[in-house]
Amino acid sequence: MKPLYLFPNLFTASSIFLGVMAMLYASHGEFIVACWMVVGSLVLDGLDGRIARLTNTTSKFGLEFDSLADVVAFGVAPSLIAYFYVGHFYGRWGMAACALFVIFGAIRLARFNVTTQTTDPYSFIGIPIPSAAVLVVLGVLIDNKYGVLQEGWGKFFLAYIVFLGVLMVSNIRYPNFKKVQWNLKLFVLLLLFLLLLFVRPLEVLGSFMFCYLFYGLLRWVFLMARIVFKHK
Repeated sequence: MKPLYLFPNLFTASSIFLGVMAMLYASHGEFIVACWMVVGSLVLDGLDGRIARLTNTTSKFGLEFDSLADVVAFGVAPSLIAYFYVGHFYGRWGMAACALFVIFGAIRLARFNVTTQTTDPYSFIGIPIPSAAVLVVLGVLIDNKYGVLQEGWGKFFLAYIVFLGVLMVSNIRYPNFKKVQWNLKLFVLLLLFLLLLFVRPLEVLGSFMFCYLFYGLLRWVFLMARIVFKHK
């Protein structure tokens, strides 16, 4: 392997490292640090592919390595964070819900790898596993700050985790921002977004990710409604 090919893979390895650290911090009850480490893995995951394309160092090894990294950083890590945070209160139900998230995430990655060449490059089939992972840890962060989950409400959080897992293996389409054609307007919007993210990181990131989540759902409902009324 040429030295230049190692560069994007270092970002992938760093994503795995943050995922493992997130699990270790969560096991010690440091959930805020653990959750933000998963968000950091999201940033690194977005960079490795872009750097590989910019340096013309894309490879089959990099693709497989990235998928394995995603299972750790965006499958196992958020699942264990959720389990240590609330799942362990519900015994085997908590174990099953968190395990399903990892299983569905692995299925989603496998499907993505075998359909990349035949699907629309501007959209994902099913919500991407990094997005699902961030939505899980955002739930923990929001509850930690605002106390959304009252006593006994943890089961709804487990249902939310399973729901995200189902979305990963669904046929609902979500936008693929990796294929966006950049221009000055998008650059200005990105700067404004980063500025707001710096001021209110949790609220801004949470708003963006939940809008992304509901966009795919509402778009699917609209398309299903059109099909039903068209056949009437």
